[in-house]
Amino acid sequence: MLYIAQETPPLPTVLAVGIQHMLVALMLLIYVVIAGKGIGLADAPLRDFVSLSVVVMGLGTLLNSLTTRFSAGHLLVYIPDPFTMMAFIAVTNAHGPSAAAGGLLAGGIVVFGLGRFLPRLQVLFPPEVTGTLLVLLGMSLIPGGVERAIGLDRGGIAPTSILIAATTLGSLVAVSVWSRPRLRVLALIIGAAAGMLVAVLTGDFGAAEMAKVAIQPPLSLPISNYTPPTPTWVPAAIIPLVLVLVINAVDAVGCGVVIDKMNNEKWRRPDLPMIGRLLNGMGLCTIGSGLVGTLSTGISSANLGLAHMTGVAARRAGTMTGLLLIALACLPQIATFFILLPPAVVGAILIYTAGYVMVSGAQLVMSRMLNSRRQAVVGLGLAAGTAVFMVPGLTASVSPELKPILGSGLVVGTMVAIGLNLLFRIGVSRCGEVLLDQARPGPQATRFLEDCGADWGARPEVIARAGTAVGEALETLNQARALAGPARLLASFDEYKLTLTLDYPGPGLQFAAPQAVDWQALMDADADDAALAAAMATLPGMLIQKLADRVDQGDRDGRAQLRLQFDH
Repeated sequence: MLYIAQETPPLPTVLAVGIQHMLVALMLLIYVVIAGKGIGLADAPLRDFVSLSVVVMGLGTLLNSLTTRFSAGHLLVYIPDPFTMMAFIAVTNAHGPSAAAGGLLAGGIVVFGLGRFLPRLQVLFPPEVTGTLLVLLGMSLIPGGVERAIGLDRGGIAPTSILIAATTLGSLVAVSVWSRPRLRVLALIIGAAAGMLVAVLTGDFGAAEMAKVAIQPPLSLPISNYTPPTPTWVPAAIIPLVLVLVINAVDAVGCGVVIDKMNNEKWRRPDLPMIGRLLNGMGLCTIGSGLVGTLSTGISSANLGLAHMTGVAARRAGTMTGLLLIALACLPQIATFFILLPPAVVGAILIYTAGYVMVSGAQLVMSRMLNSRRQAVVGLGLAAGTAVFMVPGLTASVSPELKPILGSGLVVGTMVAIGLNLLFRIGVSRCGEVLLDQARPGPQATRFLEDCGADWGARPEVIARAGTAVGEALETLNQARALAGPARLLASFDEYKLTLTLDYPGPGLQFAAPQAVDWQALMDADADDAALAAAMATLPGMLIQKLADRVDQGDRDGRAQLRLQFDH
């Protein structure tokens, strides 16, 4: 990454990246348009309905860029939430806009509360679950991207749509892969501009679209033609919306993991306090959507892909994006122009983003050791989600209110993964021990640690370091004939650290303070052999101290104990 969250890019970079994120968010306003038309809005009321959504998106993005108790402090952009779109339409048509607004208020309160307790719920979201979620999230973007890219959203395959999408995607990939880092900042703008040029040349965007833009007023407040409904509490409206919003919060957890990894090259585990604050802000934005009577918002995975492409994840870019969105909400002509962008351009961006998110999920899953239990969590979770994606008949008879839940491969697959993860935790101990009584205790200790690491879902590089350190200690003790009997290795794991205790009868290892050694001088022909031998004798202890993050030596009941701690 060129700039991470706390860094300050130059103002031109902040502006360029903010414009790109704004463009991506505005391209996805189609979900608000669909929702508005689905509840019977048209013309000026529909335009203000869309503009109010942009205001909430801007405020949420601005909040996320700040470091407060209720915000993530990251570049996380809000977009219209496609997951709640169908539930919002169904509830509004069945119970009225006031009931839908009340449902969003209730859902926002629940999501806010979920954020306060998230650090205690780490058990629900280990890497294999969050990785599965990200893979399914990427898969969920593919249908919408492909349909727009090839023209299926207009009733059939359109060669011009394919040409526009190919130009957009090709330009975007070319700039993000082969250009200089500074030019990558403009990748999306260049890709979208290339696609727009082809759309103009092929007649997919022209006079008709510009005429629709021209008839809009140049400046207008978003509440000029749309009156927000007064929220009412209707249980039949609250239940489905709360369920969908909670699932959307699970999706936001995945986005929080992605941005956390993006800003930390030494990433080890999700920053749950940060993700909790992210959900707090998300709950506040959902409450805001309920108060103004618009479709709720969610964290944009497409914008995460853009941050990865540009290499800029600075929170100041989020501040710029939020301010630009709020300003554009009062400019109907500009908002209308972006709403009318060729769907093929949007589709190409979604396809690229889907690929990036799926790779991030796969990397997250493979960042931990996998045993048969964890393989089942990932495999069956992906199988369940993919089945819903690929076999629409499975959910054909589901009621419209539950369709956003049971009809979503992302939701079903994630819930299966969470359920299996909880089930398979039964019987797994966080402690283990082994008597190293074989002829080669070093390999025996390594096998024991690998088995335990797979059960615990530990990072493979930590287990490898631990195995090397224990093996070096055993080899040193054997060479010195210091072992008066079989050693016992005890291991404990708590996600934050791996602690090993090598308990054996015999004298303790001697660890000298780390110091610089002039090995070249010691290897010279005239060097003192005794000095070289003394230096060589310190190597095992130095290696063990280098491998472990903490080394302690002690004795108990006539037995030496070597304690090694490895940060995880």
